[in-house]
Amino acid sequence: MTRKLALGLVFVATAVVPVAPATAGPPPASLPLSLVADLPLPGSASRFDYQSVDADHRRLYIAHLGDSSLLAFDLDAQRVIQEVPGLPSVHGVVAAPDQHLVLATATAEKTLATIDDQTFQVKSRVPAGAYPNGLAYDPASGRAFVSNNTGRGIAVVDVKNSRALPSIDIGGGAGNTQYDAESGHVLAAVHGLPNLVVIDPAASQIVGRIALRKVSTCHGLIVATKLRLAFAACRGAAPLLVVVDLATRRQTMSLPLPSDTDVLAFDPGLQRLYTTSETGIVAVFAVAADHSVTEMGQGFLGPNAHTVAVDPITHRVYFPLENLSGHPVLRVMAARVPSSPSE
Repeated sequence: MTRKLALGLVFVATAVVPVAPATAGPPPASLPLSLVADLPLPGSASRFDYQSVDADHRRLYIAHLGDSSLLAFDLDAQRVIQEVPGLPSVHGVVAAPDQHLVLATATAEKTLATIDDQTFQVKSRVPAGAYPNGLAYDPASGRAFVSNNTGRGIAVVDVKNSRALPSIDIGGGAGNTQYDAESGHVLAAVHGLPNLVVIDPAASQIVGRIALRKVSTCHGLIVATKLRLAFAACRGAAPLLVVVDLATRRQTMSLPLPSDTDVLAFDPGLQRLYTTSETGIVAVFAVAADHSVTEMGQGFLGPNAHTVAVDPITHRVYFPLENLSGHPVLRVMAARVPSSPSE
């Protein structure tokens, strides 16, 4: 079941025409971001969760957890083109364009939903563990690896055949899972353990663990494939951003993070890392040619700005905000790039 949008959009035949969006004040000067627009989103003023960018097909998919729906956003037209309801407490989302699908975790019904990316019809719902949350998709094996906050850790789904496969016990609940296209592996953060696990998707087996220092647990995770780096949001005595060299499978750095940091996104062109938190504090980091990481700035971006996505083509950064003046909005930001080394 799908439904077309009413809020902020007018439908004429099959065309979608955006109305003028609401505007907001500029971001703090401490952030290297400029406000583009606050675009109205459909549904209730309630919590959002993960996002997934399909850069080739110019789509952004947004999990509207509090509304149990998935939003499909056109990155070129800058408008929502479809809303897919009926995904109870949807948390994770990832595009699987090779199968013309979008995958989403319907956490409240403990399933992974497969959604046709043209018709936006839900094609199947596959059991995906005790608490399906984030997920990664491996196009080579055609399998999805679903992180479960509780239970055995990683649920595995044969996407093409809509079939649950044996899960993977990683030694605790799972934080985020991420696909590394260079190695063909899937990485996962482990709740309650200071390590990342490395999974062979074809074998559905753990093939390594990356030990982390000065942390007790990690949740947020992102892979910068071409740089051979991974970044994890972890906790120990204090919140830390952990930098991992994937070639050597060793931690190289750790930097302070705002409290309650949740979701990470990476812009490979600008080599910038964005972190978001439940408090609405966003931090931006720069990755240098020698793979050293420095903070560019942090500040309050908006209420509950705990999820972020980056368009690698335009370098625009997307923050769904659950409640601005009683309505959900998509805050669109542009990366500020210094025009000279002194700026």
